[in-house]
Amino acid sequence: MRKPLPLMKGDVIAVCAPAGPVDAGRLGRGIARLSAAGFVPEIADGVLAVEGYLAGDDAHRARQVEWALTLPEARAVMAARGGYGTARILPLLDWKKAVRRRKLIVGFSDMTAILSFLSTRLGFPCLHGPMAAADLALRFDPEALDAFARLAAGEVSPREPWGRPMERIRGGAAEGVLAGGCLSVITTLLGTPYEPDFRGALLFLEDVGEPAYRLDRMLTQWVQSGRFSEIAGILVGTMAPARGESEEGIRRVFHDAGKVLSVPVRYGFPAGHAGKNVALPFGVRARVDKKGRLFLLDSPVEAG
Repeated sequence: MRKPLPLMKGDVIAVCAPAGPVDAGRLGRGIARLSAAGFVPEIADGVLAVEGYLAGDDAHRARQVEWALTLPEARAVMAARGGYGTARILPLLDWKKAVRRRKLIVGFSDMTAILSFLSTRLGFPCLHGPMAAADLALRFDPEALDAFARLAAGEVSPREPWGRPMERIRGGAAEGVLAGGCLSVITTLLGTPYEPDFRGALLFLEDVGEPAYRLDRMLTQWVQSGRFSEIAGILVGTMAPARGESEEGIRRVFHDAGKVLSVPVRYGFPAGHAGKNVALPFGVRARVDKKGRLFLLDSPVEAG
């Protein structure tokens, strides 16, 4: 496993748009907050392009990502936002060449397509974390940004509880390699060359506005495909229920999946589309104890 280099204050973060169209005002707010935190954002040419529900056609978005991955001075690549479209450009990029450049790749939501592929198939750690024109612009949380900066710099101790204690849904402690992301996005990768390998995973899952029956349908597909048969446990992120539904319905769906799989399930890690978005390192070992505390047993970046 070749870890990316640590991201320190003063380092360049290359910002690109692999998915949906980017709002200029939101991007400006997010860039300002990254700058105020001590980073140096560099923005891809054409980041504000629009083609329907995409930030430009597939070739245009792939060029943006390629630029970010190859920018010599950049230590990290951050998606401007999610939406839809990232999976469409996966075949257009040389990912094995990209990971040799050892940049920290950051994002969430639709970026799950890249994060889950790199962290489980290529063994390259990534950060499920902030995006410039998304959470950094719309629900800015200084504590979450500080947590991202510490994690990206390799400054988190394996003895430090990460995030906040999670609610017990079923089972006890669990240990495995953190992986996962947005449930609806990873489900679209089933049966493709970019399907994540979740064997041994401490699986983090989140989504937004999905009715309980659709969460159930996606989890059932994973369970019946056998792809979850060797996971170590499930951590559910902060999830906003669909209109007219409650979090209790979400808890029940994940409880039932955990019961079928005979794995522990914890609920409410503060990451994802709702509330705080505390960064999580995909591709490194972690442990959740009987009190629901998460401990990151390894760093996602190379030791300084």
